[in-house]
Amino acid sequence: MDKPEFVYVIYIQTTAEKLYQALTDPESIKIYMGGYGPDSIWEAGAPVRWKMDPDGEFEEVGQRVLEAEPGRRLAYTWHTLQPMHRQMFDFASDEEWEKAVRERSKVAFDIEPAEEPEMGIKLTLTHDGFESPDSKMLEGVSSGWTMILSTLKTLLEGGRFLDEPA
Repeated sequence: MDKPEFVYVIYIQTTAEKLYQALTDPESIKIYMGGYGPDSIWEAGAPVRWKMDPDGEFEEVGQRVLEAEPGRRLAYTWHTLQPMHRQMFDFASDEEWEKAVRERSKVAFDIEPAEEPEMGIKLTLTHDGFESPDSKMLEGVSSGWTMILSTLKTLLEGGRFLDEPA
């Protein structure tokens, strides 16, 4: 049986270069990830540090860049569940928690021209490596990525955010 994965496709009116830059630029990440998110030099093998709290510092949580092809593809290993997630996902037992924190997934962003040029750039996010369909991390990223990529689209297309004055 294949392991479950989360795949999300979105079309963005931008260039491949600008999209890749937004995926790797600390100031852009801060905007579309709400102050959370990754930081790296974005070269294969480099660590990806993660900010778990907008007011906190970037932390080493075992993530590594797997691929970094500007304008084409970015992939990195994902962090395991962190202590803050235990309450968030309401684990029933210590045994369930201990099993869940060992799961290590990965995320990839594939960037390509849309099938119809007027649609802009096609971004396909694939987050995979989950142990089962009941994975708590899969549950979390399935809703999280949809919100994050919608905000990224707004940012790149020059849209207005709700907290901005009209």
